[in-house]
Amino acid sequence: MKRVVLCGLLLAVAVWAADARLSKADNYYQNRHKDYKGYTDQIYNLCKEVISENANDAEALWRMARLYCLYGDDKTSKQDKLSRYETARGYAQQARAANAAVPETHFWHGVALGRIGQTKGVLNSLSMAPGIKADFEKALSLDPKFTPAMDGLAIWYLEVPGFAGGDINKSISYLQKGIGIDPNYTLLYVDLAKVYIKQKNYSAAREQLKRCLAVTNPYNPADFYLDDKPDAQKLLGEIEGK
Repeated sequence: MKRVVLCGLLLAVAVWAADARLSKADNYYQNRHKDYKGYTDQIYNLCKEVISENANDAEALWRMARLYCLYGDDKTSKQDKLSRYETARGYAQQARAANAAVPETHFWHGVALGRIGQTKGVLNSLSMAPGIKADFEKALSLDPKFTPAMDGLAIWYLEVPGFAGGDINKSISYLQKGIGIDPNYTLLYVDLAKVYIKQKNYSAAREQLKRCLAVTNPYNPADFYLDDKPDAQKLLGEIEGK
């Protein structure tokens, strides 16, 4: 009996150690604007360490998918981008196979698939569109308050042509719902502004962009400082006077 209890304690310690490392990786991810190269290297090392101990750790695997999406975004050549996005998709597939009950495994598979489609061109994006939508919908079905999947579906409905299922009103609905759940998720404001700009509703777009810039406690600080804030400022400049 003591041996069973001891084994259980050792397992609990191992799980706690993995969780601590992955929490640390998340902290680096959310603050990578402070030291981009150093922090992304730390994320890679921490996740790899967990995977080396358990090749089927879904939590570490989807974080590697997330990281490789970043790596792809950072590249300039089409081939370099596709290489990283394919690696991201591979990690997400492994994560999903390891534990399909984790929303992020589906979400990051959808993100990787979307990046691959965008990089390859319009026709490939359309052919991949049903799979991307299914991934985001699955993530949301597992967690109805998973705002990243709401944003993913909003962009899907915005960018996919009407004949293939696109619907700008559904895009607005998902974004507004996401903001209602997490008003500190600044990407939602930027994407909602893009929808309004597409509708030529510039006053509504300005309102969302200003709301983005007014956020003082962003859901993901790195995303805010590296992407959302600059994008909001750029869009405000582009629609000035309209």
